Amino acid sequence: MLFREIKNILYYFVYLLIILSIFLLSCTSNKEKIEKKQQSFKVYTSLFVFEHFAKVIIPEAEVESLIPKGIDPHHFEPALKDIQKLHDAKMIIYIGDTDIDRWIDKVKDELIKKGIKIVRLEDSLTLKRYYFSKEIDPHIWLDPLLSREIINIIKEKAIEISPEKREIIEKNFAVYEHKLKELDSMYKNTLANCTLKDVISTHEFLNYLSTRYGFNSNFIVHEPEEDLSPTKIKKLKDFIKKNSIEYIVSEPEGEKIARTLSQETGIKILNFNTYHSKSEKDYINVMQENLKVLAIALKCKI
Repeated sequence: MLFREIKNILYYFVYLLIILSIFLLSCTSNKEKIEKKQQSFKVYTSLFVFEHFAKVIIPEAEVESLIPKGIDPHHFEPALKDIQKLHDAKMIIYIGDTDIDRWIDKVKDELIKKGIKIVRLEDSLTLKRYYFSKEIDPHIWLDPLLSREIINIIKEKAIEISPEKREIIEKNFAVYEHKLKELDSMYKNTLANCTLKDVISTHEFLNYLSTRYGFNSNFIVHEPEEDLSPTKIKKLKDFIKKNSIEYIVSEPEGEKIARTLSQETGIKILNFNTYHSKSEKDYINVMQENLKVLAIALKCKI
């Protein structure tokens, strides 16, 4: 009888130990999950190029751009899930009141109240407007020196969030800033000695770049989906002939327009990467390739 009671007590004691162990393991696991979530650096961006810049400055961050690959950013409509996941971010990077990402403005104040760091580039940069529209031209990253300002803004905001990582963040910035300065020098030197001053592009994406480096950006249509009227085609033919233009500079969204004008005039198409969509290529490499395109279109002496 005594043996049986002792045996039952031992069974009960072992059972309690098992339950206690499970409870402690569960608490530890939950604590680790909470700590991991607190330590994570989740960043959302409107465009892929800002995702790329954020990863350069904060390599350990989990960065995601909201506009899917293959979608024209000018016509992106966010789903409810896109808006909801912003609440898990530590930082959100976007341009501002543009046709690309003004939808973030609608939830900005709510996100700020939650302590999320909002990087609204329009608040820190001087932006241009399209020639025939009141809309802000969003293509700021195609200017290497404006890109330098963008990564500087990201750097400062990242340090505010993680001051303990200031040294590595500033080091990453310095390395990439040097690359951007070299890129700027390449553009200045290459585009300083060209036979032509005019470039024809499919739509209005070269405003910042042309202003920075002193050439004229002449676009076929404001938006890539617009149709070419016979009157517009005649004007372009006359302009091409008068200015000895041999090439159209086309971004992916403007291929249809480029083909139409090429068929009408016989001039060739040069492909320009606006870096809208997700890419395996580094921004610096893409911009070097774009410089070669512009050098051909402007007949630069290299």
